Amino acid sequence: MPIPIHEPVWWGSLLWLIGIAAAAFVVAWLPGTRLRIKRPVYVPILLVVTAGLSIGYVSWLGVGVTDVITARWGWGLLAAVIIPVVLAEPISHQPVTRHVRGRRLAWEFAWEGGFYGTAEGVLLSALPPFVTWQMVHALGWGGTGGTIARWTLPVAAAAAVVVIHHLGYWSCRNMILLPITLGLSVLSIAFLITGSWIAPALGHIFMHWELTAHGTEMPPAERPVSEAPGEPPRLAQAA
Repeated sequence: MPIPIHEPVWWGSLLWLIGIAAAAFVVAWLPGTRLRIKRPVYVPILLVVTAGLSIGYVSWLGVGVTDVITARWGWGLLAAVIIPVVLAEPISHQPVTRHVRGRRLAWEFAWEGGFYGTAEGVLLSALPPFVTWQMVHALGWGGTGGTIARWTLPVAAAAAVVVIHHLGYWSCRNMILLPITLGLSVLSIAFLITGSWIAPALGHIFMHWELTAHGTEMPPAERPVSEAPGEPPRLAQAA
């Protein structure tokens, strides 16, 4: 894990973590639920937010962006290949809500798999545990307690950000949060084991590919609304 030469104060990382959690909720709720923006437009918004937060924190921390991206990249690639195998069985039990084929499937593999997967993988399973690990390191906790904290707190923080983010989507305010949180926690653990941002980013891409091929729609989903009492719900049109 890259460590800055001059360590910033621990509470600075804590403030960054709180800000990341808040931004993760807002980026899901405002465009996805409140404004009902469709995924093709939502994805670049998510990319910009994720890139801004990641570059901002790494710059504040005082380590090189290239150092962060390339750290233990070989182990990251290996973990990214293993992750979809581990998550294949749970993903196969997700609801099938659509069937995409042909050029549309290729487009979604590239856009919603590649770009959307990278953005979410970094925002939810790389950045929060990285920030939390740096915070624990800055506190100087050693011994068994420090080791436990370095392995548990980053995973717990990442899980919290996952829940907060997905609560911003109207379609995820139910029991679907449990498998989502467990699945993305696997990515966070892979990040901690490898110390590589590639593991959660590429692993999330593979996960999105599996979900797309399976026929599971990813958020933000169009929201059913009714124009009048007693009228059957229809899908709201995105802004």
